[in-house]
Amino acid sequence: MKYPHVAARLFNAPLLIHPLKLDAILGGLSNRLFGAPLIIQNAPTVEDEAVRPEMFSTRRGERADRGYRIVDGVAVIGISGALVHRSKVDADSNFLLGYNDMAADVEDAMANPDVHALLSVYESPGGEAQGAFEFGARIHGLRGKKPMYAIADGIAASAAYLGASAHDVVAVTMTGYAGSVGVVLRHVDFSRLIANEGITVTHLFEGAHKVDGNPYEALPDSVRADWQAELKRLYGMFTGNVATYRAMQEEAVRATQARTYMGDAAVTAGLADRVSTTDELITELAALRVRSYPVGQSARSTQAKDKGANMSGNQTAADGNQSAPTGLTQADLDQAIQAERARTSGILAHAEAAGRTELAHQCVATGLSVEQAGKLMAAAPKASAGGNGFAAVMASLNPKVDGNEGPEANGDNHAIVSASWDKAFRVKKA
Repeated sequence: MKYPHVAARLFNAPLLIHPLKLDAILGGLSNRLFGAPLIIQNAPTVEDEAVRPEMFSTRRGERADRGYRIVDGVAVIGISGALVHRSKVDADSNFLLGYNDMAADVEDAMANPDVHALLSVYESPGGEAQGAFEFGARIHGLRGKKPMYAIADGIAASAAYLGASAHDVVAVTMTGYAGSVGVVLRHVDFSRLIANEGITVTHLFEGAHKVDGNPYEALPDSVRADWQAELKRLYGMFTGNVATYRAMQEEAVRATQARTYMGDAAVTAGLADRVSTTDELITELAALRVRSYPVGQSARSTQAKDKGANMSGNQTAADGNQSAPTGLTQADLDQAIQAERARTSGILAHAEAAGRTELAHQCVATGLSVEQAGKLMAAAPKASAGGNGFAAVMASLNPKVDGNEGPEANGDNHAIVSASWDKAFRVKKA
């Protein structure tokens, strides 16, 4: 057998990987490993369940010191390919991503002062069981520090889904796949092949189980039973952790029977919270950046008070930036973050946001309340294909200014602007 170090990762070891991907790996490597095609008995079949190609974000951002990008304060971590316990380069110079580097990236991002939220983008069928549960536990232990989202942008299956489920929110693209909560193990039997070639393999060993599962004899029933018991225990760990991370009943997780689900079917099964795209989640998370001032109607008055306090000498400013307000507790900050999340989600999910996505994002960025944004979006036309909804509504509300206005026009500007906003917010004057 060639490349025994590769074979040791694929055979006689429990894997948290989508079985179709495992079959594809074995099919591609069988000639190189064994010098002949590998026939897989009782291989699972899944209809219409092809792995989709990776869908990259159009928002690149800046590369951090570790393996993630920062886009508008959002750490975007790409998790792609088969996963292993520790990152390594194999004999054919292929890089295998390890849970150790994935966890280090997440922990570095969560401690980075330039990062206020995190998005893990999965395009992985899973991989080795070793390290997968520890990775999920490390991610889950970071909850509450900063918002952590994950998305199956292609596929997050098996060990990849275990890691994704540990985040605060799990999303899936319309054609992405999530799930495969199960465990698989492959054993290869060369006994008939070597017998036909007139080859005899003799094992000299001490310890009754030293050569369990060797590829030169059929799998004994006792070894099969031992391995099945180990898989059962790993399966219980898998379903139990997913149930904890997703706040689901473990029976509901087991009921999936290791299926993978596409798009909204994953949401229906409880394995995902929503259907979205990577770019949409980056925009949403970018809007959660904590402001040093409140949003909505009271923002200007509060800023004026802060400015007055600075002028009176009660607060100081450095490098042109207003100092942080004093007397705030962690509970105050947590409450402010939750309020901002609720405002952002309320605007983006508002019924009037349909067909007005760009305007909805502008409402978030400009600090409007959910009620204000709803009224403004209701007064705006829906964007046509390729149109700019925000520009359209501003054009409909603002008075025309071309630089040739006379004194009379300037004198009426206040009334015109006031009337346009009254129209947007449906204010009726007596």
